Amino acid sequence: MLRDVPGWETVIAALGGLVLGASVAVLVGGQRARAELRRRLELETRLRRDVLPVLERRAAVLGIPPRDRGDDGDGTLALVATLGRAIKHHEESQDLPFGDTLQAAREQLEEKGA
Repeated sequence: MLRDVPGWETVIAALGGLVLGASVAVLVGGQRARAELRRRLELETRLRRDVLPVLERRAAVLGIPPRDRGDDGDGTLALVATLGRAIKHHEESQDLPFGDTLQAAREQLEEKGA
């Protein structure tokens, strides 16, 4: 039924199993890495084609200086994030607090009434 297996055959079988398992892991891991890279490149391409031009136009309309818009050398994701933050910061700095808005409205009414 079961025969005795010499020790060296067991060691070779174990090493063969390790090599086979490592090969499968490298193959599967490499495919995942390539798929992730492909997805990232597709995302960056879509951002550069669809989102970046809109953000750049918005930044130009708002008058955001080019130095605050980010650098293309940092990559597409970083550039989109920097432009978005610059636009958000500019828009938030233009909003008046509620009390100031009421004061400005009161002053305008007083000027019209006087």
